[in-house]
Amino acid sequence: MLIVLLAGVALCLGGVATLPPAGVALALLAGAMAMLGMGNGAVFQLVPQRFAGRVGIMTGIVGAAGGFGGFLLPAALGAIKDRSGTFGLGFALFAAGALVALAMMTGIGRVWRSQWSEESARRAGLFPRQLDAFAESASGE
Repeated sequence: MLIVLLAGVALCLGGVATLPPAGVALALLAGAMAMLGMGNGAVFQLVPQRFAGRVGIMTGIVGAAGGFGGFLLPAALGAIKDRSGTFGLGFALFAAGALVALAMMTGIGRVWRSQWSEESARRAGLFPRQLDAFAESASGE
């Protein structure tokens, strides 16, 4: 889910970087912000799966990072516009940042899936029928 959302954010912000007409830019920005919000929710769902023993502290860190990002985006866009004279470069850089995050999530997702315990996968709702069948066959029922 995060990978799809990050790809969508990169596409939307890349489109805004071309400085299209206002209506198109508004639609692309609304799409990008909606996908960032959904991504935030997806991250909060991952926290208990990955960090079961430290949910409180990790939720605080994720929330703080989201708050910092909400502060950073407009400040960085303003600073880039002051130096370059256009918002296009700022949106292009944020689109590139989304692509970097996409690459990182693709790589770390493989590692996480290989390290998840059966209990973590069950809590996440991954393949519940297969896990239940496996547990029944293992217990000899």
